[in-house]
Amino acid sequence: MTIEECTIYITQDNNSTTWQRWEAGDTPISPEIIARLKEMKARRQRRINAIVDKINNRIGNNTMRYFPDLSSFQSIYTEGDFIEWKIYQSVAAELFAHDLERLC
Repeated sequence: MTIEECTIYITQDNNSTTWQRWEAGDTPISPEIIARLKEMKARRQRRINAIVDKINNRIGNNTMRYFPDLSSFQSIYTEGDFIEWKIYQSVAAELFAHDLERLC
């Protein structure tokens, strides 16, 4: 994600300077943002685990759709938001990198 996307969808304050200071280690990250990031990480891991479980149980065809933009993601996952799309894409890339999924 870009810094701008992070300030819109994670911190929701559009303050790029604060995000840049966090990345540089100049100021501590607020506990609220740390909690959001941990939840995003947990959601990503749950999605990975669910897909790996299906692979191990031979359920499905080991092909994961790659969505080039949010609107194409939402055409399938109508309740999905920007963060869900980014998590989904991250999972797809991770599984593809480990040769566990093909992308279509």
